[in-house]
Amino acid sequence: MEKNKYIEFQDRVINLYIEHPEVKQIWKSLDSKRMWRGRGIDNFNSPHHMFLMGKSRVGKTQAVKRYAKQSVKQSETSFYYDEEGSKIKIIPAVYAEMPDKFTPKEFYNNIIEGLGAIKLYGRVEVGQIKDRALYLLKKHRTEMLILDELNYLLPYANKTRAQAMELVKGLANKSGVCLICVGTPEIEVLRTMNEQFIGRYPPRTIPRFEECDDSFISLLNKIELELALEKPIGLADSALGYPLVLHKLSLGFIGWLVPMLQNAMDIIGVMEPDFDDFNILNRLNGNILIEAQRNIVGDITKNDIQKILRGKAN
Repeated sequence: MEKNKYIEFQDRVINLYIEHPEVKQIWKSLDSKRMWRGRGIDNFNSPHHMFLMGKSRVGKTQAVKRYAKQSVKQSETSFYYDEEGSKIKIIPAVYAEMPDKFTPKEFYNNIIEGLGAIKLYGRVEVGQIKDRALYLLKKHRTEMLILDELNYLLPYANKTRAQAMELVKGLANKSGVCLICVGTPEIEVLRTMNEQFIGRYPPRTIPRFEECDDSFISLLNKIELELALEKPIGLADSALGYPLVLHKLSLGFIGWLVPMLQNAMDIIGVMEPDFDDFNILNRLNGNILIEAQRNIVGDITKNDIQKILRGKAN
């Protein structure tokens, strides 16, 4: 049975994601790095790797996760057959996280898990897990490894940080993948630990929308288009006051803005099983948005906000 227009709208609310220009530029840069790597060009003036940084809630993780997922869909062929005739899935870009409790074993196991394989536990030497990770990266013809949550390394002493970064470098060297390291601006201390890292990992930043300007209003307009309503709500209409209210409540962080709008839809009844009237959207107002912000952000303090703005919070 076909979905009706109300369920389709609920699905659009649940799956709301906006590919704003900054994210598209990041994706274009990642595509370029994979192209240079794939064509076999070894030009040290055009590093294949990157440190991708941004404050919490700017949408870093969503951006790189979606990139990795889309890379599989966009691949000219999703499979190949090995010498034994087995069908092997091609995974051009792999997303993995740095372990929250860092050990070499957990590091390599997280790569294995990112490739969709089972982690190796028990009495297994770290060398075996490393070899397994390298084997899988080559088997699945991986071009790019995205390592998120490098902030997990920051509480450790410099010796452990250095060990972790050497493991990261060694993995990239032996597998030949482009390496994208992701975290908040605080991970800059990892990038600048030595001169090799500085040259190896050029930095790139995803900013928040600091002002309620044309770029933020354009973002709100894209949200309206993504929701595809017969009658627009007017989120981007300055005369209705939505842009200023939404910017103030979200601080320009897309990681707060989108969940806040989704929660507001929930509050006014859009997500109810019997939702069947788009006029319910007329209930949306400033008080609903304030309630939604509280539900998403909680009772955040001004001190917490300042930490986030300074890049001191994860």
